[in-house]
Amino acid sequence: MATSGGEWADGSPEGERRLELLWRVADRPRRGPRPGLSLDAIVAAAVGLADAEGLGAVSMQRVAAELGYTTMSLYRYVSSKEQLVELMADDALGEPPAPEAADWRARLEEVSRGLVAVYRNRPWLLGVEISGPPEGPNQLSWFEAYLETLAEAELPGYERVAVVLFIDGAVREIARIAVQVEGARRAGGVSDDAAGAVYASVLRRFAVPERYPNIAALAAKGVFDPEPPGRGATRGADWGLVDAMGTDIAFGLHRLLDGVEAYASGRTRPATRGKA
Repeated sequence: MATSGGEWADGSPEGERRLELLWRVADRPRRGPRPGLSLDAIVAAAVGLADAEGLGAVSMQRVAAELGYTTMSLYRYVSSKEQLVELMADDALGEPPAPEAADWRARLEEVSRGLVAVYRNRPWLLGVEISGPPEGPNQLSWFEAYLETLAEAELPGYERVAVVLFIDGAVREIARIAVQVEGARRAGGVSDDAAGAVYASVLRRFAVPERYPNIAALAAKGVFDPEPPGRGATRGADWGLVDAMGTDIAFGLHRLLDGVEAYASGRTRPATRGKA
């Protein structure tokens, strides 16, 4: 959700140009290739390459070749690959889902689930460097959607922003780890259950109680098994991201929101006078 692939707006001519491109308010080059090439077409072609082959496949030369133009033609629209990646990242995010749940916690989970789906469909987004807070149109749409879900919690504005940024960062990082693990398994032809079973056996073999008492105790209880006791329906399988260590976005988000809800209730609850 944060600004990706470029420099944060700094008031310089270069920064102003970045914002104009992000918001598509920059003038079209007066000189250049025949009508047909556009900034939107360039970004769409680059996103298509990243979707098909990963971010590493994107270069100004490859994008130009996909469009049937010279590399120099692209430089009339974007000044560098870094600038192109920034435009790609905002475009690829798309619009957030419109949450339908009545409860603010459930709505926030709907938005978070939508972001996880974006990362699963476009894992290359997780490899784009973060350079600042959200600035692009789609980035701000996700920011707005998150903030709107918390409006009912009646937190002060700066606290709502802090909660949103923390949740966004947590979801992104857990998604990054789980997507990478999932990709490695897929490349090796290993199923989730098989990978989980191997990991559990490794812990039972090497995590001796003398050195790793907590890990050994949990492994002995089957906590690291593919279907550990007590997890059942609480695991976030419907989020599609549970890695070999049982990293569960849904569970983590629930616990985080428990704290946010308790904090918000404490702020809005009238002070009790007299003895308890």
